[in-house]
Amino acid sequence: MRLSTKTRYSLRILIQLATVGPNSPALKGKVMAQEQEISEPYLEQIMIPLKSSGLVSTIRGCNGGYVLNADPEKITVLDIIELFDGPVQFSSCKEENDGSPCRRIANCPSTAVWAHLSKVLREEAQKITVKELADKCTTSEFQEYVI
Repeated sequence: MRLSTKTRYSLRILIQLATVGPNSPALKGKVMAQEQEISEPYLEQIMIPLKSSGLVSTIRGCNGGYVLNADPEKITVLDIIELFDGPVQFSSCKEENDGSPCRRIANCPSTAVWAHLSKVLREEAQKITVKELADKCTTSEFQEYVI
């Protein structure tokens, strides 16, 4: 399983919005794009689903920009993965040609492995919140997630 750049960048963007705090001015897209080292058009593509899902909102005007619209303690890494990449599932055990269930699914020993790994990843990603990551960005604890 490989996560899309939109998933990875959106997590960085949400952490950035969470670190400025709820009473700070809105962050301008141009500034965010520069700090995240992505193009403004690509940032806009990422913001569309973030706004549609209610995680981010836009403030118009000369002091406008983006603000976090949801509690960062309630936004999980799993939420972000599934918003951009769909359900976390290592294998759907479907036939490639027509999408029907694999005929070996009932007695395939690997089915349980893929299901277990999907479950574990979902559980772990559900435990990590944007708030936790934003808080760790300002401390040495951030290295806990760096391999």
